[in-house]
Amino acid sequence: MNPQETMFDKTRVKGQGRPKSNQKRLAILECASELFLTQGYTHTSMDEVAKVSGVSKQTVYSHFKNKELLYTAVIEQKCDEYQIDAVGVCLDTMPLDVILKNIAQRFIKLLVDPSVIAMYSVVIGEAKNNPKVAQLFYNAGPLHSVEVVAKLLREHPQTQLDSAFATETSHDFFNLLKAEFHMLSMLHLEYESPLTFENDLSEKVVRKTIALIQLEKGNN
Repeated sequence: MNPQETMFDKTRVKGQGRPKSNQKRLAILECASELFLTQGYTHTSMDEVAKVSGVSKQTVYSHFKNKELLYTAVIEQKCDEYQIDAVGVCLDTMPLDVILKNIAQRFIKLLVDPSVIAMYSVVIGEAKNNPKVAQLFYNAGPLHSVEVVAKLLREHPQTQLDSAFATETSHDFFNLLKAEFHMLSMLHLEYESPLTFENDLSEKVVRKTIALIQLEKGNN
C-alpha cells in the first residue's frame, strides 16, 4: 500500500457500527440526494424527504433545521466521498506536488461521477428561477474545494502564499483540471473519459500550478 495514499485515506474513514441516529441521518441524505436529482431543489419538500426516508418529519428537522442545510449537507457528503479536503494532516509530512496530485486525481474522479454531472445539470436548470440553489451548490461544492486548496497554498512550508494569490492560484488549479471534458459532459456530448489519462492530466496541472507559484515568488 502506498504510504502517501494511506495518509489521505485514513483522514475520513467512516467507522463501522454506526449509532442509529447516524444511520437515520445517512438515510435522509441518501433519499434527499435522489429527490434533489430527480425533482430539483425547488420541488423537493422536507415532508417528502421524511416520507421517502421512512422517518418522521421531526427526525428530519432534528438533523437538518431547514431545506437549505439539508441540500448543503448532500453536496458536502458527495465531496467527502472523494476526500477533496483531506489535506490538513499532510502539510508537514508530504511535498506540495504530491498533495496537489492526490487532490487533482480525486477531483477528476468527482467530476466524472454520474450523480455529480446530473446534479450540475439540475442546478443549471433551476438557477435562473431560483438563484439561491446555484449559490448553495457553489458554496458547498466548488467554492469549498477552492478554499481547501487555497488554505493549503497559504500554509504549506513550500509555498506560504498570501491570501489573494493563494485563492487565485487555487481557482486556476481547478479550472485547469476541468479541461475540455467538463464542458462536454455538461452539454451531454461524447468525450473521452479523463480517467484514461488521469495521471497525465493531474501531473501536467500540478507542474503548471507549481511553475505559476515559483514565477510569482520570484517576482516578489
